[in-house]
Order: sequence, then structure tokens, then C-alpha cells
Amino acid sequence: MKRRQEGSTLIEALVAVVLFSIGIIALLRVLGTAVEDSGDIEYRAVAATIANETIGRMWVDRGNLAAYEEDAAPVDGLPGGTRTVTVDANVVNVIIQWQPPGAQQAHSHTVSATLMAN
Repeated sequence: MKRRQEGSTLIEALVAVVLFSIGIIALLRVLGTAVEDSGDIEYRAVAATIANETIGRMWVDRGNLAAYEEDAAPVDGLPGGTRTVTVDANVVNVIIQWQPPGAQQAHSHTVSATLMAN
């Protein structure tokens, strides 16, 4: 009976190592995705800040809204970032686009506001 059990500890140890390795690989994959997503979140926050600052400047200068229109003007802080501003009477649309490193498609953030006179 003892003869048949020889080597069973080695098999148990190998199974434990395989299961541990699978767990570590899964954890590394989750961490890699989290790091990738955090970069996208940062770019989106920068885009929102740029759009909000643009609308803030326009709100202060409501009598001159047409002067703020621009098409794909470069912006700092975003890779390949551009800002497009359209004005239709008192409705303002600000579109911020950027190309994250390694991404196949450009991302965008759009903010619309209605700027009324006091």
C-alpha cells in the first residue's frame, strides 16, 4: 500500500504551483487593465477641464461668442489633442479630441452650454 503512494506529494506540489501561477497571471492581467484605464481617466479629466475652461471664458465674454469659434485647434495636455468650438446663437458646443498612445480610435469629450445674457 505504501508503494502506491510514493510521488503523490510531488504531484500535489506541482498542482499547487500551477494553480498559484494561474492566480498570479490573472492578477497581473487585472493590474495591467487598471493601469491602462487610469491613463484614459486622466485624459478624460484633462479634456473636461479644457472644455469647462473654454466655456468659462466664453461665459465672461458672452457678447463676443462668435470670436471663440475654432476648428480642430491644438490643445496642450493631451496627446494629439484638438479643440473644436461651434456657436449657434447662444448655444455653444466644445468638442475635445485626443489620441491616446496605443489606441486605435481617437477619444472625444463634448460639452454643450446655453449662455444667456443677464
